[in-house]
Amino acid sequence: MRNVCKVLFLALLLSASSPVWAKETVLPDHAEGKATAPITMVEYSSFTCSHCADFYNDVMPQIEKNYIETGKVRVIHRDFPNDAYSLKAAALTRCMPEGQYFPFVHLLFKNFRAWIMTPKPEETLKQYAQMAGLPQEKVKSCLDDTDLLDAIVAMRNEGAKKYEVTGTPTFILNDGQDVIVGTRPYEEMAAAFDKILADKKK
Repeated sequence: MRNVCKVLFLALLLSASSPVWAKETVLPDHAEGKATAPITMVEYSSFTCSHCADFYNDVMPQIEKNYIETGKVRVIHRDFPNDAYSLKAAALTRCMPEGQYFPFVHLLFKNFRAWIMTPKPEETLKQYAQMAGLPQEKVKSCLDDTDLLDAIVAMRNEGAKKYEVTGTPTFILNDGQDVIVGTRPYEEMAAAFDKILADKKK
């Protein structure tokens, strides 16, 4: 059984109409690894997805050590919010000070169960953001930024349309050369990388 968080509904994200789905605002990509890496892996994830947290906590450290730091893989993180809390968490990551995007992403996944299980997850998110260096007034303006929220949902929609993403996490290798759905063991991820690298040498 694939370890994937399926999207059942988006009632908390969208109103009865759907203008945000048509919005074409493009957010800049955040990437880890060298731009010259032979493999680019686009990772669609949701901050309220337990399987995404498992990937970041258990698998990603090994990928970073053996593939990202060695220049073989470049990872692009894209948001695929499953509910209102994951949408707000995604917004806060994009409002982080320079250089704090990925540290905050890792912080949210590392403490996934700690913040998502609190009586008021949004208040805990705000506290995390402030501890990570985002001033209180910036936290509020970030969560109230409808253009940013709409753009994140548009990013989600683009993933659904272009790559047929239906759950998280989903990994797109080299623009669709391979697609991995769900949290897979490190060995399976490594095998997929190694196959692409070997094919490039032929």
